[in-house]
Amino acid sequence: MKKDLITSNNTASKDWGITDLLTKIKRVVNELEIKNYIVKFRRDSTCINSDELHQCIMPEDFTIDETYHFETMSNPDTNRILYAISLSQGTKGFLIDSRDVYTDNISPEMMQKLESYKNGSNGDHFSCVDKIY
Repeated sequence: MKKDLITSNNTASKDWGITDLLTKIKRVVNELEIKNYIVKFRRDSTCINSDELHQCIMPEDFTIDETYHFETMSNPDTNRILYAISLSQGTKGFLIDSRDVYTDNISPEMMQKLESYKNGSNGDHFSCVDKIY
């Protein structure tokens, strides 16, 4: 599994680097779409879902293949994590979420699934790469 850290130091901008961050996220999404990660997922309290699939996908029914961490040095509230996800039946997509998963609105199973990949505790190598796009 691939994990990347993508940072932005653009504090001179009036938008606190958000535009730069969004540009980097879009570039990664475009790269993932080339690899057939095309479904846009949302996180709910117990599952992930999408408008295209019209179903709730439980944590045991998806795999996180890659993660990308997006950070701005000036505003931690804008930090995001992008998960490249494969479903058990073969569908691929992505989920963009806050860098901090909020425990008050997520099930323990979803928390465990997302946190294990976010923190690299799933046994896979965690590489912290500053990609420049």
